[in-house]
Amino acid sequence: MKPGRNDPCLCGSGKKYKQCCLLAQEAVPPEDLHWRRVRRAIEGLAAELLKFSEHRCGATGLGEAWDTFMLWEGEPFAPESPHMSVFMPWFFFDWTPDPMDTEVKPEARDSLTLGQAYLRDKGKRLDPLLVHYIEASCAAPFSFYEIASSKPGISLTLRDILSGEQLEVTERSASRIAKTGDILFAKLAVLDRLIMLEGCSPVAIPPSYKGPILELRKKIQKRKLPLTPALIKEYDLEMLDIYHELTEPLLNPRMPELQNTDGEPLVFHQLIYDLACSPREVLDTLRQLNLTEDDESMLSGAEFDPSGELRKIEFAWEKPGNKMHKNWNNTILGRLRIEGPTLTAEVNSEKRAQKFMVIMAELLPGKARYKTTVIQSPQSMLARSEKEGLSPQARRREQEAEDLNALPEVQAHLTEMLRQHYRDWPHEKLPILKGKTPLQAVKTHDGREMVEALIVELERDIGAPNMPIDESIIAELRERLGLS
Repeated sequence: MKPGRNDPCLCGSGKKYKQCCLLAQEAVPPEDLHWRRVRRAIEGLAAELLKFSEHRCGATGLGEAWDTFMLWEGEPFAPESPHMSVFMPWFFFDWTPDPMDTEVKPEARDSLTLGQAYLRDKGKRLDPLLVHYIEASCAAPFSFYEIASSKPGISLTLRDILSGEQLEVTERSASRIAKTGDILFAKLAVLDRLIMLEGCSPVAIPPSYKGPILELRKKIQKRKLPLTPALIKEYDLEMLDIYHELTEPLLNPRMPELQNTDGEPLVFHQLIYDLACSPREVLDTLRQLNLTEDDESMLSGAEFDPSGELRKIEFAWEKPGNKMHKNWNNTILGRLRIEGPTLTAEVNSEKRAQKFMVIMAELLPGKARYKTTVIQSPQSMLARSEKEGLSPQARRREQEAEDLNALPEVQAHLTEMLRQHYRDWPHEKLPILKGKTPLQAVKTHDGREMVEALIVELERDIGAPNMPIDESIIAELRERLGLS
């Protein structure tokens, strides 16, 4: 039980609790005090520098800087843009007008950044801690940092991908949501023993996006010069180009080009036939299209009329193997539903729809008359699903799939399939590795770092509801690639 302020201290010193251990508990660590002092010193700095930019550059400065920051793509300045967390620090501490192509005031064409000019004009009247912070922000280049570890609510340990330098950054909010391996495009203000994030990308960049950063690093290293902040600043626009390239798909995700398991464009077809024979005759004829169910299993969910005749049944249309996944025993091509005088086939590509029509013409000539095809894109199906919710039939299928996947024997089978996939993966040529296999890529420093990034991203997803992976699979993969 916690003592009151005036109660005897539990440590046995004989003093009151408020005069003994409470003081130690309420004491603020020196590094926290320093952080608070810096935060107070820089409060309102952004508004002050923005006001100073209007005085120094005139009305055109902000727009010119934005055009440069956006690499002259013609995007108008927008205060609500997610890029503000990078643009404003870059505008204050990195941007200088192009003296050959600018409309800023003549006095702003002196090759000084706003921060440097602000210190020159007003530095003597400023808090020394604020001066130190602005100097640090002007000196530091933006760079790409990999999150090595985090102390939630306290700090992040970042590794500069370009230089390899590792730094512990005091950061209260980002450290709560940081994921190991993620990449930040950031500017760090180094104040003696305190390092703070002055600017940071609005989204964390996944580890697998690291490729263009490694290419830039290789380009810089070819100059064989000391990797100083001044040298990194020479690549300012190239880093902005990479920043936009990597964050654009994260900030404005596009619907991917969806394909089925045979690599065909995903377009849902529902083919409807009128039947001139009994459901049982159709089932007996099309039974050969299902490779995995026995008769008992297939008929377990069927419906019969009062006289015992088959009325309704659903089953999968399957083929052996899969051209994209060599370890698959078979591939489901579609689902067939026989209901009274109607047959409905649901497939997810135009090619499969055409193939099924050929099969029907061969197996049931004169007994099944093609009626119509309903075609839906994935986008329209998604929009309809969001608006109307899943149909009872879709909900039933979803629940059946969840129940099936929850079975221990199915889980074991899926785990073994994943294990085989990642045993084959080191031998696969990957576009992200420039056509090399992981085993080939790990033979170089940059390739090894890229493969490590891919595995880190995979490791982070272990345990996710949509991607449960046995940790032993990753351990085996790391050992195979020499990354244990």
